[in-house]
Amino acid sequence: MNQRGFTLLEVVVAIAIFSLLGLATYQLLDRVMRSDQRIQTQELQLRHLQRALSLLERDLVQVQRHALKDDHSHSQALISQPQGLRLLRGGWRNPLDYPRSELVQVSHRFGDGQWLRESQGLEQGSLSQAQSLLSEVELIHLRFIDAAGQPHDSWPISGEALSLPAAVDIKLSAPGFPNIRRVILLPGGAEADEDAPGE
Repeated sequence: MNQRGFTLLEVVVAIAIFSLLGLATYQLLDRVMRSDQRIQTQELQLRHLQRALSLLERDLVQVQRHALKDDHSHSQALISQPQGLRLLRGGWRNPLDYPRSELVQVSHRFGDGQWLRESQGLEQGSLSQAQSLLSEVELIHLRFIDAAGQPHDSWPISGEALSLPAAVDIKLSAPGFPNIRRVILLPGGAEADEDAPGE
């Protein structure tokens, strides 16, 4: 009985087929891994952006009609500054029951691709704490909307003491998310101005 083996040509063809299958599988796996890496990167960028916007919104929602710590006129509750804003917010938690105020002065500043948040208590000698909220960010506009719905590039806009805007309109570009815009309503802005006695 004759036993016939594989010819050299058949072996070469088989190796070529297996090589092509292996190459196709590797390319498919590489594409899946690159896609997964892009998704993870975008998810991380989105989380950082959401966290930064959430902190800004929390600060604005808890803004107080109280003079800023370094305002000698005692008439500014929220003030715009180049590429940012400063305000006094409440709700500063005090779980250890320290002898301190529940108010804290907060500033948000945009510059050199960084979004920085600084906070400082009202007590004498209270230290300022700074944190970087977002990197590679560009502020497109920061506007303050009055009770009549008119936008302004700076605040305050009148001589009224401790005035607050009705809303803050912010537009920025962050990694993976260009031209993000949020309009954040402030409690005690438009409603308090409209309900003020004598108006």
